[in-house]
Amino acid sequence: MTWRNRNLYLIGLPGSGKSAIGRELSALLDRYTFIDLDAEIEYFSGKTIEEIFVSEGEHAFRDMESAALIRVASMNGKPHIVATGGGIVLNTLNRAIIRGSGIPIWIDVTVREAAKNIRNDISQGRSRPLFPETTIQEVQKTLSQLLEKRRPWYEEAVLHFVTRSMRGDERTADELARELLTALDQMSLNVALKPRHRTLIAKSALGDYPIFVGTGTAIRELGHYVKENDFSQIILVTDENVARLHGKEFQAAIEKIIGSKATVHVISIAAGEASKNFETLQNILWHMHEVGAARRSTLVVAFGGGMITDLAGLAANFFHRGLPLVHIPTTLIGQADASIGGKTGVDAFGNKNMIGTFYPPKLVLVDPLYLRTLPLREVHAGLAEVLKYALIGDRELWVDLSKQLPRLVRGVDASYEAVIFDSITKKLKYVEADEFERATGVRELLNFGHTFGHALEAATKFKVFLHGEAVLLGMRAAAWLSKELEYLSASEWKEVESVLSTVPMNAAVETNTESVLAAFRRDKKGVGRVILLRSIGEAFVTEISEDDARRAIDIMLSFA
Repeated sequence: MTWRNRNLYLIGLPGSGKSAIGRELSALLDRYTFIDLDAEIEYFSGKTIEEIFVSEGEHAFRDMESAALIRVASMNGKPHIVATGGGIVLNTLNRAIIRGSGIPIWIDVTVREAAKNIRNDISQGRSRPLFPETTIQEVQKTLSQLLEKRRPWYEEAVLHFVTRSMRGDERTADELARELLTALDQMSLNVALKPRHRTLIAKSALGDYPIFVGTGTAIRELGHYVKENDFSQIILVTDENVARLHGKEFQAAIEKIIGSKATVHVISIAAGEASKNFETLQNILWHMHEVGAARRSTLVVAFGGGMITDLAGLAANFFHRGLPLVHIPTTLIGQADASIGGKTGVDAFGNKNMIGTFYPPKLVLVDPLYLRTLPLREVHAGLAEVLKYALIGDRELWVDLSKQLPRLVRGVDASYEAVIFDSITKKLKYVEADEFERATGVRELLNFGHTFGHALEAATKFKVFLHGEAVLLGMRAAAWLSKELEYLSASEWKEVESVLSTVPMNAAVETNTESVLAAFRRDKKGVGRVILLRSIGEAFVTEISEDDARRAIDIMLSFA
């Protein structure tokens, strides 16, 4: 795989010439644009680097640096040559973003040469906040200390580019850029480049966490996370279907990456919503106790669909008041919705998710590769959550998905990665605005179709419908009721119904209106509290009468 069309990240000591070489390299490559990350930070903050260090400190600068890196990595269009700050590699998130979105190149310069360049910058009035020293010897001493600390991360670069020649003569930035271009072509002949991934950051009052989206991402990034955080054991929670399809391969691959560093324990539970109960939760907690799980040494990995991420998340939250948690969702619902937002839960007292907490993971690894073995029925069920985001808040996305739907229902293809990424982006807006569901009509809007759908699941004892199938029927019922109550125009309802009805259903009704209505009354969101539509792309919270609920449930059962 060639390096061309990938971002090129120049890393290395301050004063190594990254900016000068990067500008010259971009002049040689028409398709590439040059970005100096420090300049990017200054532009968005409205302050110089020196002002940021003085007024807010290095910690604030590092946060801005990560934010700027995410912006650059997420830009569409031409690929970039990015001159980074010397300390960017100290942050594990930064290293993951660079690995996922491009090629790290270590610009390796002698401490002596870097010190000379820094002194020249200072003499010309350019700011170097990390170097208040006045003599070249003091600058060299600081650089030597920085190099000792950062060398392990510099050495992980895909390409190690040494700027000094065998003869010891100095070369211009243009000459070095031309040599680097040759080195990149040679590298492509010898190095198998890793698949790319994109990064999102979920903001949480309990701790922000990154979400990596990309084929081939899960095992590679989990391995890095385990090694960087020094875990001695991994508890992999999965279900029997995922274990059968991916368990042995996944465990062997992760053990190959981490070596003897950590022991992997697998907890495999029966597949299906019926397993999402207190008994299963207790069994998981007992297993954690048996293997001696501890907060500093044990990582819980939820490897499966939404049932697994909910259940494993709750167990991780309960044990020792919180074990570190990573989600690797394997279903479309899990990847587009369930693994994002920090909700955990089990079904209880005959209803859905009656017991649960908010407990965000440390990392979410969304790898569309696992969707390739997903039964088509599961894919269709997952499309309900994807369509939901468009219906409640984005008319333009609705139009786009409506056009794609005939292809999407045929099965998973390369376009699913973008569909999942867009869904996560939409969900994060609601979650970050109202993480703990305390504001009326914010995160609550994500329950569109769920109140009716959850009641249908409960009335059929969670054994007939997949969650997404029930939600899809609930959305159709809610859209119909929106029209009946004259919130949604008849023409828009027809449009919604014509699209949602094209998603295949494979479950037969085994209940009646009164049974579903009884479950509807028990819903944890409150009796009669539902999400309806004013238009495609605009949802709102309201309360309905029991008669209206009965009518909506009648129509929902007729759709099935």
